[in-house]
Amino acid sequence: RAELLDTQYFHVVFTVPDEIAAIAFQNPATVYDILFRATAETLRTIAADPQHLGAQIGFFAVLHTWGQNLSHHPHLHSVVPGGGLSPDGSRWIE
Repeated sequence: RAELLDTQYFHVVFTVPDEIAAIAFQNPATVYDILFRATAETLRTIAADPQHLGAQIGFFAVLHTWGQNLSHHPHLHSVVPGGGLSPDGSRWIE
């Protein structure tokens, strides 16, 4: 716990439509790479927007390829901090 930032954290899930999930079943490396990149770009873009947070954030994401009923359902679980570094890196913004 001593290594965690003193801020709130949010659990955000990114999933794909069934049509893309079917493609992921045949081309997992390509689709999962796109999913991770799109997730990262989305989180960073929203966090950097001054109308939202206006900061640079870090986060982590874990790929799950199954749903609750153990069917093929690729999605990412991400943990996102409620704060980040100012654009110049000089201060913490919440």
